Amino acid sequence: MLIQRISFALLFAVACNAAVAEERPSTEMASRHVELLESHCFDCHDSATKEANIDLESLSMNVAENMATAELWSKVLGALNSGEMPPEDSEPLLDTDKLAFLEDLSEKMVTARRILSDSGGDIVMRRLNRREYANTVEALLGVRPDVTTLPDDQATAGFDTAGASLFLSSDQIEQYHATAIKNLKLILLSRIHPTAKTVRIEPEEYYTQHYADAAEQMRDMGKRANAFLSQSEKPASEFGLLDEYQAKKQKVQEWLPLMENYLARPETQTGITLIMTIKQGGYTKVKLPTQHPDADGKYLVKVRAAMYPDADERHHYLEFSSGLGTGRKLLGWRKVTAPMEDPQTIDFEFTHEPGAKQQVWVHQRSHQDRGDKNLATLDMWDNGIGTPPGIWIDWVELHGPLPSDQTIAIQTARDSILFERPSDMDESEYARQVIRRFAAWAFRGSQPDKGYLQRLNQHYQTARDQGQPFTEALISPLSIVLASPSFLYHVEQSESANGRELSPSELAVRLSYFLWSAPPDDELLRLAESGRLSDSSILASQTERLLRDSRSRAFIEGFVHQWLQMERLDMFQFDGVDFPNFDNAVRENARQELFETFSHLLENDLPLDKLLKADFVVINDLLAGYYEIEGVEGHEFRKVSVPQDSLRGGLLGTAAVLAMGSDGQRSSPVERGAWVLRHLLNDPPPPAPPNVPQLSRLAGETLPARELARAHQEQPQCANCHQKIDPIGFGLENFDAAGRWRDQEVIGVGRRRYGRWDDEVRFDIEPSGKLPNGQSFANFFELRDAVAQHKDAFVRGFTEALIAYGLGRPFGFTDQELANQISSQAKQHNHSIRQFIHALVQSPEFQTR
Repeated sequence: MLIQRISFALLFAVACNAAVAEERPSTEMASRHVELLESHCFDCHDSATKEANIDLESLSMNVAENMATAELWSKVLGALNSGEMPPEDSEPLLDTDKLAFLEDLSEKMVTARRILSDSGGDIVMRRLNRREYANTVEALLGVRPDVTTLPDDQATAGFDTAGASLFLSSDQIEQYHATAIKNLKLILLSRIHPTAKTVRIEPEEYYTQHYADAAEQMRDMGKRANAFLSQSEKPASEFGLLDEYQAKKQKVQEWLPLMENYLARPETQTGITLIMTIKQGGYTKVKLPTQHPDADGKYLVKVRAAMYPDADERHHYLEFSSGLGTGRKLLGWRKVTAPMEDPQTIDFEFTHEPGAKQQVWVHQRSHQDRGDKNLATLDMWDNGIGTPPGIWIDWVELHGPLPSDQTIAIQTARDSILFERPSDMDESEYARQVIRRFAAWAFRGSQPDKGYLQRLNQHYQTARDQGQPFTEALISPLSIVLASPSFLYHVEQSESANGRELSPSELAVRLSYFLWSAPPDDELLRLAESGRLSDSSILASQTERLLRDSRSRAFIEGFVHQWLQMERLDMFQFDGVDFPNFDNAVRENARQELFETFSHLLENDLPLDKLLKADFVVINDLLAGYYEIEGVEGHEFRKVSVPQDSLRGGLLGTAAVLAMGSDGQRSSPVERGAWVLRHLLNDPPPPAPPNVPQLSRLAGETLPARELARAHQEQPQCANCHQKIDPIGFGLENFDAAGRWRDQEVIGVGRRRYGRWDDEVRFDIEPSGKLPNGQSFANFFELRDAVAQHKDAFVRGFTEALIAYGLGRPFGFTDQELANQISSQAKQHNHSIRQFIHALVQSPEFQTR
């Protein structure tokens, strides 16, 4: 009844506003409400206490005084409506007082939203973020630039599209200029087209002799160490040793059995067995030759290999990577399934980026830390010969460079820039036309003025006068174009303070950067030039076309990564001994699982709430092995049905989300509970208060995660938030830090050598908890069901995030009505993700500056 009366008050307020539009109703809260705030709120939210950084004592009673004031009043309305405030342990509000306050505030909020929307919600002019810059340069030049030296994207409200944080300084423009020069030289001056060739590598030609030499050296060192240690007269130097410490170390020769075992295998005479060693890199690997260091293009790697059936399944995967050490880039993985009697040939393609220093390696799946070396050492202690091998390689072939989409794109871009010169056009005029056309393309449909073009032509002429060849002289003016504000910024000129409707060409740019993070293609520009893009049906069909295009992957990855705060997935290193299966391959595929799941929902017009709970997952063979789901073969992601009682199906069961809720060593009920509140229940907790004291009384104690979380509730400044956050996280405690199921939490104690603890303590998992509304659950499955019942909250949170990403500004008070409209329209189509996107694109807010 209370909610019905509040909803009626809102409708009544809207009707009143429409009937008396010429008068502006008051947005001042009645003075009688001050007493209610003083008696029920100021204990925690006065100017001195400011719990959760909320100060109601200093809050203006004029709801529409400014945007910040309206935002805070909106939080008050939400907290009271949901029953979250006042808290359970404080004096409750009388229903009559609460109703009067809510009715008055609801009415004032409607008026304030209308008033502030006349001046708020502007989309700030901003530069291209790194993703957009890379895609835009690639669209122009065909080459993908290295953006690591360019300004960081300091995302506001979680998204790198927010204009308030995307600006430029003069020294940063120099960075863009240098990058432009480099890439223009690559496509205009440094093009080579070598003939493709094939090189076969027989890896045993190196490794068999290498390990034989290593074994002989170990034996020799062992003999000399024994000879030195058996006497006391001669110094270590006479035995070729540094000191007694080295002698004792060489005497042990713990790695010699590994070498001898390797050499004793007959298959190592015709190929190599991939093993873990104490060598640099930690594992046997095949280095592919650099065929043509400056030749970009596609390369095909062929590997003839077989697997050892008794090895851990993780070691049945080949890993392809480029670079070395911490700068190593993982290119992909393939599973070896053939037995030794009938080896298979595995194909793997990779692209050599223009200008990149590329060194490609083939090896088994690995960790980037010392985990694999530690595991090999521990296995050596246990079995005397180290980690059992998983893969045998007969030979490796490298084919290339082969024609690729990128090489074609680069050539097309070069031909477009240096178009065929008419016979009656002199060189100077040809240069002017090249510069003019390039500037128009770069400025995304905006024509550069004559004065700007004249200055560019002067730069060209100066270079020619200095003796530079024609094409080289063009680098100067074209690089200036790529470092100019008209290229680096999204430019939407507005004639009035209250904005205006976007022109068709501006709408084309906004739509393409929303869904592709790239400039509009020819079809979109043609429709804009004809004015037809402003037609809602044409705009809808173009939105569909952009979503079906492969370039929409930029939206999927850019939006989902930031919406779900996936940067935490890379914040921590997972120890290879504690989590041997959560290696580089699983981490990267877990990341892709979230993108592929969202993509599956988008492509198949499925409802958004499948992210809360689903009877399927979108995985490949590698993740199927990690999740212990049988019957999945191949590295391609695909939909796989799971039973109702499966641990997987929905975001809460994904390895990526669960790993983000840890510190790489232990699960964190606090991080996991806060993540659920922020992203699934749309009820984000406030930031942690500053200067929270350490729980010194617990120093040295071994406690389960649940007890540690409870201890935080003892701190007065932490109690309220943790009572809301932690019980949700408890429901996910059956998953360890890397997202695998467990019934007990295992904590290592004592000394740790090579990742192995002297002893361990085990605690049974107690996964019961409750949601902020008091709804209790006994385990993970009940938690997942309980969260899935809050679909409306999840939909609202997604809508707000989509608006913030698409409009390039933090979601604010004046966007509330837009969110209502988008959610309502999507609901009519079963909350299809596509409908959210269509509703936003068709909105006046998206089409207005």
